[in-house]
Amino acid sequence: MRKLLIITCLLSTGFVAFGKWQWKKKKKEPQATTVAADSSVNYKQLGAPMPPIRMITPDKKVITEKDVANSANLFVIMFNPTCGHCQDETVMIGKHINQFKKSKIVMLASPNMEGLLSVFEGATGVSKLHPTVQVGLDSADFITKTFGYEALPQINVYNKDRKLVKTFNGDTPMKDLEPYIE
Repeated sequence: MRKLLIITCLLSTGFVAFGKWQWKKKKKEPQATTVAADSSVNYKQLGAPMPPIRMITPDKKVITEKDVANSANLFVIMFNPTCGHCQDETVMIGKHINQFKKSKIVMLASPNMEGLLSVFEGATGVSKLHPTVQVGLDSADFITKTFGYEALPQINVYNKDRKLVKTFNGDTPMKDLEPYIE
């Protein structure tokens, strides 16, 4: 039953995202250039390179992979702002944020979730975790290229060379994340 609910939520989110994306194409948003992703690459496979990141923060700042460059692992968390599991995972990470000395975290929501980021902020206080954690709306189709449609949140861990080393789906205990934190 839970899987059916998750699949239904994801499909409805996708349909709404597509409709809003069509509408937003007409609206002006901040511009940034990124390298186009290679459509022949399976970005979901371990060892795959990270596709380009381009996200718009709640204050309309554009963040790309250059803005989160570091010499440590990068955690990319795909989430829905109203998802209780996503909120709980963020609160749990916040309690252990001091362990993320070198590693950075990017949290991406689909573009149709713009109005709900404030709900997520209220439930998690995620803005207090900045600059370790960057939150925004995916505007480079990162989610489409990497999301496995298993459970939310999905956490992709990329090494310093930005190759996919691990994917977590759903509730992930801190003890499972710790081996990848630098």
